[in-house]
Amino acid sequence: MTSYETRRFVVVSTAHVSEATAKSLDDQPNSKWPCLGGPYGEYAWFVYAHDENSAPENDAIPDDLFEVMTWARRQGFAYILLDCDADEVDGLPVHRS
Repeated sequence: MTSYETRRFVVVSTAHVSEATAKSLDDQPNSKWPCLGGPYGEYAWFVYAHDENSAPENDAIPDDLFEVMTWARRQGFAYILLDCDADEVDGLPVHRS
């Protein structure tokens, strides 16, 4: 019998990323994103929860997004769906525009 590798993801509010980070994700193709991922519908992003942010400064994952990734990794998740309708996480910063 084959044993398949599985990964977990968590759904959290897009309010955990700043307006600048959201605009950056929306305005550039996902091939130019500082992390693995892409848009998910019109109001969400699906991203890999990187455990390192070692890219050069201009290509680094924004601090606010990396903080969500760090939180997700600590909870045992490998991916994050940032959705505008999802719940906010206690303890993570919330950015309001």
